[in-house]
Amino acid sequence: MSGLAGPARTAPAERWFRQVGPDGGTARLRLFCFHYAGGSPSMFRTWPRLMPPEVSVEPILLPGRDARFREDPYDRMGPLVEGVTQALSRRIDRPYAFFGYSMGAQVAFHVAHAVREAGLPDPTALFVGASPGPRLQREVPAWDKPDDHLVAYLRDLGGTPQHVLESPDLLALMLPTLRADLTTVATCPYTPRPPLSAPLHAFAGQDDPSASADRMRAWQEESDGDFRLSVLPGGHLFINEELPSVTTELTHDLQELGAL
Repeated sequence: MSGLAGPARTAPAERWFRQVGPDGGTARLRLFCFHYAGGSPSMFRTWPRLMPPEVSVEPILLPGRDARFREDPYDRMGPLVEGVTQALSRRIDRPYAFFGYSMGAQVAFHVAHAVREAGLPDPTALFVGASPGPRLQREVPAWDKPDDHLVAYLRDLGGTPQHVLESPDLLALMLPTLRADLTTVATCPYTPRPPLSAPLHAFAGQDDPSASADRMRAWQEESDGDFRLSVLPGGHLFINEELPSVTTELTHDLQELGAL
């Protein structure tokens, strides 16, 4: 892999965003969402039904999936963040917030810093789930191992349908992007920086050893704003069963902040 998907750098800004709900042109706040490794914006397809109409749910569409399937995925954090930040600079026309899950939490964190460094408005809030505080980030198991290790990693995480895990054709389509995503996280060392200013709300699965409540609490070090930690039933992919709880808490936070 090259570390930078060339076509993605010059992709039109609108290609970076997936429309999953009604046109957000009149919404009071944009909620930019970052998916987990190997995932896609489809994980957010039901969110508009669970969020107030004042919120425009706008997942980030990274290269290597969905409508950008033919583009090479990023495998390094720096170029990925640069691409996302350039696209966001044309879309931050009102208050906004970030939600990132697993790999997406780390991407959202780095994008938040890049936005600040670019002199753009800070997000109203940062929501992160299923990924330990950045200073605790470890190498992701199996990212540099053969494909059978990646498949075992998926089995351990849960959430991947059995028919996918047993289909060589589907795995051949899925594993290269998953490997690139995991490489992005695994090769991104932690660099201490001044804390962000946005309030930060972390979500942990009570049965997720890789991102336990204690490890999620380390996010508190990354912001001078208010910090909250919510622990929900489930493992690493607790969001599959606890999505209504997550969106209810996001809505509450945004209302408390006066963003809605």
